[in-house]
Formats: sequence, C-alpha cells, structure tokens
Amino acid sequence: MRKALAILLLTAAAATAPIDGRAEQEAKPQKSQQFAVYYVDMQKIVNESAKGKQAKSLLEAKISKAKNRIKALQQEIEKIKKELSSPALSKEAKEKKETELQQKIRELQRYQQDVQIEIANLEKKYTFEIISEAVKVIKAYQKEHNIPMIVEAREAGIIAADPKYDLTDKIIKLYNQQAGK
Repeated sequence: MRKALAILLLTAAAATAPIDGRAEQEAKPQKSQQFAVYYVDMQKIVNESAKGKQAKSLLEAKISKAKNRIKALQQEIEKIKKELSSPALSKEAKEKKETELQQKIRELQRYQQDVQIEIANLEKKYTFEIISEAVKVIKAYQKEHNIPMIVEAREAGIIAADPKYDLTDKIIKLYNQQAGK
C-alpha cells in the first residue's frame, strides 16, 4: 500500500512538473516597479497648522466667554432660590419669584443649547476651511513631485507605514507658508 501511494505521488509530481523552464518562469511574478503610498494625517494638519491653532484659540475664547455667562446665570438662579426660601415673602411675591426662577432656568438651558450649536458649527466651519485649503496644497505638492497617490492616513485605514512616506509635516509647513502670504 505504501509503495503504491509513493508511486502515485511520484507520477502526479512528474505530470505537473514543467517540461522546460518556461512554465516555471511564467509562474513567478514579474518584478514590477515599486509603488510607494504617500500619506498625510489631516487631523494633525488641522490641529498643528497656524490656521488650526488660530481657530482653536478662537473657539477656546468663545467657550470661556460662554462659561462665564453660564456661571453668571447659575448665580442668578441660586440668588432667586435663596430669596424664595425666605419666610418673609408674601404669597404674591413668592409666586412672582417662582416665575422669575423658571424663566432664568429656561434662559440658562436655551443659552447652553445655543452655545453648543454655535461652537459645533464654528468648529465644522474652521475644520472645513482648513481641510479644503490643505487639500489644494497637497494636490499641488503631489503634482510638483510627480507622486502617483497621497492618501489620508486615518481614512485609508493605515495601521502601520514607513514614516519616510508621511508628508504631513511638509504639508503643514507649505500650508503655513501659503497662509502667511
């Protein structure tokens, strides 16, 4: 049985072996031109470019101003609550204070919602502007350096890549130079 199996395997191997070297050469993949994939990290461009830092500073100033306004409204609400707890208030004065309290609470809630929406919209606007401008710089760089393809590192799902193909810092430098003109 073993002898029959060995003969069968040898016969099968001989039948599939190339008669001349051509089949073996055809089976090997041809050496092709190496193709490098260059990439950028758009989030880093947004965060570290001069315009990105400026936008972040503007947003932080807006947030700080909003926090101060919210704190002032909360203090007003606390003041009204203290006044409500006074036993010296007449029924009529107490009702008036309760109405005032409800109005202040609604004002605070509306203000918080409005500020959140405004900040989110500003963040989107600034990010869109920076990315749009950075894409123009990237396309010009790609054309100038005859690079076949540049991908966005996070969107492309790149897990690991050779840092020599990372153009992010070069693009930030070019973008800052262009924005300074």
